[in-house]
Amino acid sequence: MASIHRPAAFGRRFAAMGLIMLAAVLLTAFTCNAAPATAPATAPAPVRPGTLVVTCLNIPDVQRGAGLLVVMQLPSGKVCLYDTGAAYPDRAAPDGWVGGANSGRDLVAPFLKKAGIKEIDTIFISHAHFDHFGGLLWLVDNIPIRRIVDSGYKFPAASPPAYTSELGQYEKLRETFQKRNAWQEAHTGDKIALDDALTVEVTAPPKEFFTQAYPEVRAKNDPPAHYLVNANSLGIRIKHGDVTFLLPGDIQAEDQVRSLLPSLPADALKCDILIAPGHGLHATKEFAEAARPKVTFCSVFPRYARGLPAWKVYGAVGSQVYATGIHGWLRATSDGKKYEIEVESPQAKR
Repeated sequence: MASIHRPAAFGRRFAAMGLIMLAAVLLTAFTCNAAPATAPATAPAPVRPGTLVVTCLNIPDVQRGAGLLVVMQLPSGKVCLYDTGAAYPDRAAPDGWVGGANSGRDLVAPFLKKAGIKEIDTIFISHAHFDHFGGLLWLVDNIPIRRIVDSGYKFPAASPPAYTSELGQYEKLRETFQKRNAWQEAHTGDKIALDDALTVEVTAPPKEFFTQAYPEVRAKNDPPAHYLVNANSLGIRIKHGDVTFLLPGDIQAEDQVRSLLPSLPADALKCDILIAPGHGLHATKEFAEAARPKVTFCSVFPRYARGLPAWKVYGAVGSQVYATGIHGWLRATSDGKKYEIEVESPQAKR
């Protein structure tokens, strides 16, 4: 699984030939730093024929959740999403959203417009929390969507009112797509047809779902309606030739170790680029050693980013770790043999 990471020393222009020579040496040696990027946070990459471009966008912080929105520009030219970013309905807000923010409207729509894309082929929804599916509440009525894919998970017991509303709103969205014959349920081992150049396999949850609550290791204020929904996140592994991406959703540390890892073969999570589970806040040695990513992207707000466990945990297995709350948007481009990494703010300090 070869890789190229463009060195951070690669600026837009070099002041001297010596820097050009140095950059060439670093590129040849496959050094692993990100190239600077000057485009707006919602700008699509210029897609080269046959490439897969995976961009983790920077979600605005409205003091709730953490948010995840991954845009995938496929070799075929189609666009898919893994989660749709954050949006929290608020009837009292002027535009109906907490903090005036909806990632579907504010991030996805501008991205698609600049890319000249009028339709989303597939949206994978990891789980039914507003910071992961909130953008879909706007997208469903404003952008054509060919299908959504989720695990079909329904929390089976009573929930606190806030979670009842959240889970209920997602179930209404699911029903909308079911009526359109545009919903697909997926579980561990399933293959998802996405693009002829890609192999997409579901890594979680199993068809019978993860049901163990492990209350003894939970925070007292963390209800099962929260952590069991996270535990049953839809995880996918995408292979593009020699390059592998892993998107495991929002599964928390306890469930990575006690539920996910025992349910899979030893090499099922191996990857080159990882979208960190639990935003990098839930990083475990066991998961890191199973996945051994060369690059880890964390979607997390600035207020969490500098104290992320991910820096140490994934760094310990040799991974380069980036966080949206520090580096802005994060992008990996694969040609099937090697990959390149770009970030919006490569010089940002932890």
